[in-house]
Amino acid sequence: MKRRGFLSLSLAAVSGVAGLFTSIPFVKSLLPSAKARGLAGPIEVDLSKLQPGEVSAHSYRGDTMLVLRRTPDMVARIESMRDHWRDDGTTIDPPYVSPSHRAINPEFLVVRGVCTHLGCVPQKRAEEGKATVGEWWTGGFICPCHQSSFDYAGRVVRGPAPRDLPIPPHRYADPVRLVIGEPTQVT
Repeated sequence: MKRRGFLSLSLAAVSGVAGLFTSIPFVKSLLPSAKARGLAGPIEVDLSKLQPGEVSAHSYRGDTMLVLRRTPDMVARIESMRDHWRDDGTTIDPPYVSPSHRAINPEFLVVRGVCTHLGCVPQKRAEEGKATVGEWWTGGFICPCHQSSFDYAGRVVRGPAPRDLPIPPHRYADPVRLVIGEPTQVT
């Protein structure tokens, strides 16, 4: 009887260990993939490579983020479009951005580059945008699908887009490194 009990206990232990090792791949399949973990983390943008007047696109969590290095002239033109701002009141900017230029640093605009109408990526347009928007246009972004237009602060100035381009959480790690995905701490 002792031998039979020992064999039963040994068989149960070996079966338990085998079951544990067999379940490891199943449990691992439930964890997020490396690609999914990479999409969730913040991204870093090197601002030193961006020339004044240029815009760069970056992918963050599957969305396009636009970073525009504004010239002093672009910043000055923002206020000239005030009479055309059309946000429906639902856009709420983070507390760490200035309401006048919608940025931490007036030189750099950081927005989610997806039109609030149907999700197209707006393109930067200067004077050539007057043919689409009107003679009052001083520059900004125009959506290629339905010509929704946004000023150099990402504010909607011509529909059908109902809201401004959203500002993602971001902070400056130093003067030339932007981190998208981590908000600036408000003190």
